[in-house]
Amino acid sequence: MKRNYSGVLISILALLAATPGLLALDQFPGEFEETVICENANGPSEPIYIWGTYRIQAQYVEAGDHVTSFFNVYWRADGVGLDSGAEYNMRGKWMEVVQESPPYLFIWNDHFRLIGTGRAENYDTHFKVKILVNANGDPIIDYIDFYECENI
Repeated sequence: MKRNYSGVLISILALLAATPGLLALDQFPGEFEETVICENANGPSEPIYIWGTYRIQAQYVEAGDHVTSFFNVYWRADGVGLDSGAEYNMRGKWMEVVQESPPYLFIWNDHFRLIGTGRAENYDTHFKVKILVNANGDPIIDYIDFYECENI
């Protein structure tokens, strides 16, 4: 699937350029909880309540004429199927890299697994986007690969 994301990339770069302190080297822990339903070829899963922790690691690097931002989020969670009572574990990582000077680069990679114990289903989600834009705003690389809630 080929899409042109150069407008989105330029908007993200403008935001980061306007607020360079946004991505100073730092780490932020936190907690989260939510109820998810995984839609896939087999139909929707039962509602799964998950709760856990995340850790955000952000870094802003200047090297010569290049300014690059790195952003990582690491997820760890437990879960329970609200209909079956099945237990789940979730692990995942979200990574983003933005190079704010030509050639402009945007990489986004989000991957997590929801693993059921016993006979409960296992789900895998993966999103990967890579966009490289030259100084004239022309996309050089425009790559998208994703699958969501695939049974594994």
